Amino acid sequence: MTRDTEFDTPPARPPLDHTPQARPPLDHILPDCTPLDHTLPDYARLDYARLTDTTWRILNATPGRRAELLAALPPAERTVVAKGTSGPGFDMEQARRRKTVADVLNVSFPVTFFAYYGRTGAEGLHAFLDSEFWQRRPAQPGSVFPPAATASAAFAGFLRASDWLARQEDWVGEAFAFEDAHLFGGATADPRPYSARRPRLVAGAWIAEATFDVPAYGGMLRERAAVDPWTEALLLVKRRPAPLAVISVPAGERVRRVRLTGATVAALRWLWDTGTPMPGGAAGTPAYARAVGAGLVEGSAQ
Repeated sequence: MTRDTEFDTPPARPPLDHTPQARPPLDHILPDCTPLDHTLPDYARLDYARLTDTTWRILNATPGRRAELLAALPPAERTVVAKGTSGPGFDMEQARRRKTVADVLNVSFPVTFFAYYGRTGAEGLHAFLDSEFWQRRPAQPGSVFPPAATASAAFAGFLRASDWLARQEDWVGEAFAFEDAHLFGGATADPRPYSARRPRLVAGAWIAEATFDVPAYGGMLRERAAVDPWTEALLLVKRRPAPLAVISVPAGERVRRVRLTGATVAALRWLWDTGTPMPGGAAGTPAYARAVGAGLVEGSAQ
């Protein structure tokens, strides 16, 4: 090749063929393509409402009850809930919640809850926390757990619906009736037409009454429980007969409480008990004069 021919123009390329060509079948291009699997993954088949409800119930359950709740779930959900409700962190939270609820009920029902927990222990507390009364109690957004009002109302409803009170001594039922009325008694309408000759309690007032000093007895139980188990405290601390009536009078958004004790209870019972006759000369008694002065009486005796 000489210098003159080294850079000669290359030969012309053949013209492009623009004739449409048939495409090969898709299976020739992707012969090993696997069909798409439209089956839902396991997590998409979980019932999250049931998962949440069961988790909350296990949070308040004994080990035996936890096993029952897990056994009722489908396998996939059982695995998820079992993993989320085990371990030291969960155990600590469960214990914290039990103590917090117990502390609230100790204040609301100082005698009733002492007797209930002293005789049923953790099993009894778990039975309450697993009940519909606790599980379905109304929410109170922004409140500190547990809201005292709804927790106390749930416990009262739970005891009313159970047969536990019927299996206890009379004084336990009497203590519950007093504490329940003290908290939730509400105003009861007097069926009698108002008469100046038969005064009655001021409108809206209600009564909690017992044959012994229920709040004082609750304090005695706790004092004894500082050195003895609760079961022994219930056997050792005796109740002294001491008639007690607490009159609750609405005062705006608050409730005013007036405490009556001893002979005063019997002297004024006719004000709220329609079955008790009004004593002769009631208007001249010191007890009645104090009741009028305290704003408890709607009318004055003539």
